Amino acid sequence: MRKHLHKLSLVLAAVGVLLISTSCKDGNNEPELPTIELEAETMQAKAGDPISVDVNYTTPEGFEKLVIEKKIDGSVQSTETLTDVGSGSYTFDYEILVEDSDGILSFTFTVYDQVEATASKDLVIEVELTKQQLMTRYDWLLSEEIRQKTGENDISDAYTDDVYRFHADGSYDKSIGEKQDDFGDAWYNYCYWNLDGQDVLIMTRTGAFGEDVRDTLYVQSITADELQADVTYYGLDQFNTGEEDVPYEAEEEYTKIFVSQPKGPNFDPYGPGSEDDAGPAGMCIEVSFE
Repeated sequence: MRKHLHKLSLVLAAVGVLLISTSCKDGNNEPELPTIELEAETMQAKAGDPISVDVNYTTPEGFEKLVIEKKIDGSVQSTETLTDVGSGSYTFDYEILVEDSDGILSFTFTVYDQVEATASKDLVIEVELTKQQLMTRYDWLLSEEIRQKTGENDISDAYTDDVYRFHADGSYDKSIGEKQDDFGDAWYNYCYWNLDGQDVLIMTRTGAFGEDVRDTLYVQSITADELQADVTYYGLDQFNTGEEDVPYEAEEEYTKIFVSQPKGPNFDPYGPGSEDDAGPAGMCIEVSFE
C-alpha cells in the first residue's frame, strides 16, 4: 500500500512540474507590444518654415503600418497611412502653413503591428506668424482713433465701418462700407502697402488726378486680434469751430486701432456694389518702398 502511495505521489509531482512548465511556456508566448518614440514632442515654428522629426518604432510581432494624423485643436484635418516604412525609423517632413495657426497644431503618430497592437505619440507645434502674415491672414476693421492729446476716441462716424484687406502681393483694398466721408472715399484708389523691419507701415493711395499720397503708420503691436499703430495728422486746426473743449492743432498724434475679422467672400472694395470696384481713380501709380 505504501508502495502504491509513493508511486502516486511521484506521478502527481511530475504532473505538477509539467503544468508549471506549460504555464511558463504559455506566458512567454504573449505578444510583445510595439513602441514608438519621437525626436521631439513639442516645438515652435513660423509659417513657411520646414520642420523635420525622426520617428523611431519597434514592432516585434511584425510591422503593419504607420498612421500620421494632422490635427487642429484635436480635430483631425488629414490622415496619411504608410505601409512601406517597416525599417523601424521614419523622417517626418512638413512645411508649416499660415492656416495652421488657427488653433493648436499637432500630429499623432501611431504604429500598428501584425496583431493590431498599437503605440502612439503626439507632436505639438506652436505656430508663429510674422507681422506681415498676420496682416494678410485677416481683414482689419478700423475700430478707434485715439487722440493722444486727450486720450479719447476721436474717430469720425464715416470711418467706423471701414475694413482693410492686405494682400501678399503688396496691394491692399479698402471697403468703405455704407458710410462715406465727403472727399477721400470718393477720390482715391487704395493701392500698395509695405511693412518694413522697423515696423513702419506705408500705405499708398492714388488720387483721381494721379496724385501719389502715402499714409505712414508706426505699428506698435499686432496680434491675431488687434493692430495698433501711431499716425500723425496735419492741418486738423483748419476744422476748429471755436466750440471744441480742446482745439485741434496743426499737427496731432493719434493711435489707430484695428480689430481682426475672418476673411470672407462678402468683402466689397470701395462702396457697396461691384460697379465701383475699379476705384475713383481707376488706376494705381507704381511705387518703390526703397
